Amino acid sequence: MKQANFTHNAHGFTLIELIITMAVFMFIIIIAAQTFNTVVTESAKIAKFEESNIEGVVGLEVMRHDLEQTGFGLFWGLLPGHTVPYDEAVTANWIADATNYAKMNDDAASPPVPRAFVGFDSFANDGTNFLGDFIGVKGTAVGRSKAAQLWNYIPYRNFTTASGRESRPVAWPSNNLASGDNVIAVRTNFNNPDDDHLLVDSSGTFPFNYNTTGSIHSDFLPTDSLQIHMIYGIERSTALRMPFNRTDFFVKIPTSLPAFCAPGTGVLYRATVTHGAGEYNYMPLLDCVANMQVVLGWSFNSGTEKLQDSVHVYSSMPDKTNYMPLNVVPAPGITLPLTTNADIQGWFQDPKGLREHLKLIKIYILVQEGRRDPNYTYPLSSILVGDQIADGSSTLTQQTSSIIEYPLSAEQRKYRWKLYRIIVRPKNLVSNQR
Repeated sequence: MKQANFTHNAHGFTLIELIITMAVFMFIIIIAAQTFNTVVTESAKIAKFEESNIEGVVGLEVMRHDLEQTGFGLFWGLLPGHTVPYDEAVTANWIADATNYAKMNDDAASPPVPRAFVGFDSFANDGTNFLGDFIGVKGTAVGRSKAAQLWNYIPYRNFTTASGRESRPVAWPSNNLASGDNVIAVRTNFNNPDDDHLLVDSSGTFPFNYNTTGSIHSDFLPTDSLQIHMIYGIERSTALRMPFNRTDFFVKIPTSLPAFCAPGTGVLYRATVTHGAGEYNYMPLLDCVANMQVVLGWSFNSGTEKLQDSVHVYSSMPDKTNYMPLNVVPAPGITLPLTTNADIQGWFQDPKGLREHLKLIKIYILVQEGRRDPNYTYPLSSILVGDQIADGSSTLTQQTSSIIEYPLSAEQRKYRWKLYRIIVRPKNLVSNQR
């Protein structure tokens, strides 16, 4: 039998082929690694953007809530012959010019009736570490205590068997004010304007400790069926310095700015004036803020005219350097359109004028978005902060009442920027209730 003869032509890879193959694989691995690194980097940027957005939404929602409560629970006058002194000043050295600003100059009026909304324009111009406008909101519901979020009322002769015919606060199913809470009573009487929205007190003492079982001083009780006393909680177990709460909003450069913030930025703070020792408590809302501008919308209608939702004109806040006390009207410093009624200068300073004519508050906040990107350059050298069309003008020169041009430095252009806008109609002002 003849044996088969097999020829073996198979052979392995040569060294050159192995080198080429390894080079191809290395090239693919490098590309994949670079792509993965890009994905991780971009994901980190997106995560930081979302972090900034979430922080902004939460912080600015707190600000919006307080702005909507502007004027809640404020009184419009005092009982005839009564004087209720109060002290808004803060003891902490929180601004350079505490004499002109700490009390908001409200005690220049007689009687001292608080304005629901106060503040100044371009506060940084005086050389402090503040960036942009500075505003204060007054009302009972803007306090930090749980009592500030609660209210009640005393109708005429709301009594029980145990209390006889003495009027009592209404008992809610839940969320009642607690015994010992410091509250105020504001009289409502819709049939007598001279007896409406008056702060009820006893011999010049405005607060009383809330309770539902013990006796209430007769001066704090309604005297006829046309009266209802609204009870507003202010503070829990602390002596009151003023018959309302006050919360301020401002952008300030802190002693230690977060390392990821662009140079020249600060922190948006919510600060409350406390009742006890007169402290000023800071609560940071938003980091890396470059500037804040406030635009006010006014109605020319008076308190008795028919409701009109439209805003007739916009204005800036008054300038701090030209600010005058409440009893000087008109006060200079509010920049207005060329055709604006000059009464706005007085309305901002007058509690009655403010609550009857202020309809809209616009807040513009310029915020850093994400962190520094060395490979990025912001496309603009400046950003407009404010309302570009508030004055109905097409030129920036005539829009200075409501807008500023914020210049970006070369380093700041390595960051992305976002302009937040909050628009609020304070629902507790008469201008939005007609």
